[in-house]
Amino acid sequence: MNPEECGRSPLYARVAVSSIHYGIDRPYDYMIPRSMEEYLRPGMRVIVPFGLGNRKSEAMVLQISDKTGFDNVKSILRVLDNEPVLSREMINLLLRLREICFCTFYDILKAALPAGLWFHLEQKLRIVPGAVVEDDGGIYSEQERIILEKLKKPATPQALEEMLPFDPIPAIRSLTEKGIIESETTAVRGVGDKTIRLASLAVSAEEAEEHIRSYGKKAPTHAKILEFLMSAGEASEGEIVYYTGCSASSVRRLAEKGLIELREQEVMRRPDFDREPKQVEHVVLNAEQGSTAEGLISLADSGKPSVALLFGVTGSGKTQVYMSVIEHVLNKGKTALVLVPEIALTPQLMRIFISRFGDKTAILHSMLSTGQRSDEWKRIKRGQARLVLGTRSAIFAPLENIGVIVIDEEQEHTYKSENVPRYHARDVAKYRAYYNDALLILASATPSVESFYSAKTGKYNLFTLKERYNKSALPEVLIADMRKELINANPSTISSLLKSEISKNLERGEQTILFLNRRGNSRRLVCGECGAIPECNQCTNPMTYHSANGRLMCHLCGSSRNVEYRCPACGGEYKFIGAGTQKCEKDLKELFGGIEILRMDSDTTSARRSHEEILGRFRDE
Repeated sequence: MNPEECGRSPLYARVAVSSIHYGIDRPYDYMIPRSMEEYLRPGMRVIVPFGLGNRKSEAMVLQISDKTGFDNVKSILRVLDNEPVLSREMINLLLRLREICFCTFYDILKAALPAGLWFHLEQKLRIVPGAVVEDDGGIYSEQERIILEKLKKPATPQALEEMLPFDPIPAIRSLTEKGIIESETTAVRGVGDKTIRLASLAVSAEEAEEHIRSYGKKAPTHAKILEFLMSAGEASEGEIVYYTGCSASSVRRLAEKGLIELREQEVMRRPDFDREPKQVEHVVLNAEQGSTAEGLISLADSGKPSVALLFGVTGSGKTQVYMSVIEHVLNKGKTALVLVPEIALTPQLMRIFISRFGDKTAILHSMLSTGQRSDEWKRIKRGQARLVLGTRSAIFAPLENIGVIVIDEEQEHTYKSENVPRYHARDVAKYRAYYNDALLILASATPSVESFYSAKTGKYNLFTLKERYNKSALPEVLIADMRKELINANPSTISSLLKSEISKNLERGEQTILFLNRRGNSRRLVCGECGAIPECNQCTNPMTYHSANGRLMCHLCGSSRNVEYRCPACGGEYKFIGAGTQKCEKDLKELFGGIEILRMDSDTTSARRSHEEILGRFRDE
């Protein structure tokens, strides 16, 4: 029943509708049915009829009001969420971002949610309950009869098209007009909740003992289950099967008899980390670090939003400084958010955070499974995790009462999204710090020009760490002239100097880390006659040779093609120049045979947990 029929003023929801063209994208008003008024709130998703055809569409509620400027307002059809998935802070933030990003309202709102919580609407055709489908008098055409036969189970229009040798649309339209079939729209979530089934006694201990005696040899498995639950109290179905040797069907039969009670309990899919807090040596901050930490803590306690640039040389202990600030903020009952530029940095930091702050830490990045990201998001939303570590998208973590936000290596380009919506995590962090009266720390040894300028002109607070921790000296830097290596007939990517230093490390039983800013084998092919370089057919970006698949790969758009050994422009022969990580790995194996070599680039870390596994093998070697 609509509120108007009850003689009182209705409520209206202003919503952002999904899957609409940018040209007509704006918030739309819908009437809230009386049955939804008590629980519908901003930040919840709904299904609404949209357009002249009343296409059922997903929408996000932005605000609720008792006024609207429109006549003949349509009503909301269904509510999809039990509670808001976006807070008032997040809605305001995203609406503000939409003003500077070329995207629809729904696209920007969707960016704040993990993919596992997204819905997609699925339309299925079904026979109307009670409709007469038997055709004795030639009511239906041959095509209609075939469709009714196929619709004994609901099916999507696309599935019908694939099953049938004819176009089913005219017959579907005819059956719909006759009231024989109807369209049903269901919302399917990207990933469901993971649950386990728990069992407990549904009768008193005395009754359970009586049943155990009565079962005796007649049903020994039932007796075992009841005995186990009498001692355990409550256990999962899997535990019962494991410890009693019975089957899951035996557990369900006892539930059908009313002797035990079954219930579903949600379990979280956690990222694969060692979550046991390890005893770590307490790091004592030196005088410079201590005064810097005190200054940052003073800003965090001021109750006003502020931005600080933590500018320190490599090895000066910036991480320990901002960890002291995080510890202070958490002790005050607030939450904290730390962003890092690369997924590869998260495993090591996560171990440090767990060691220092326990299991109240959550992690968010794109290499987690869909279920893990969704469950970590839910832990944060429920307040079970108060410290969040992640990459760029973690800036939208559903934290409340934020005390400090840290952007480590703030100058990195990876904090800027290249996909819709195109935002910079630093800009979003400023807004979140402003809304929560929190401190934003930008940490870097080589800050961006704009951040350093803002710090120097007084817009940001500047904290400088000039000395390395424990006054340790910077490592010696040796430079190898690769031109001389070529003159001395060394075509390898490993210079004589580097080979010598690696050999010394191996003799001492030490490890070596080599950095190269290019993946692939030979970086480029170049024509020996005219100097032309093969370019991508899609985006004209120079292509890189990969020996693993023997193809030229574009690192910009991802397209690839077979290697060409002759220049199409002049017919000259292509030569391999430069080097990537694959070529470097190959040269190392030739020079140091028998030594395990680990290569870590985007080609070897595409699988889930690959970063942790490679770093773990290197750490444990």
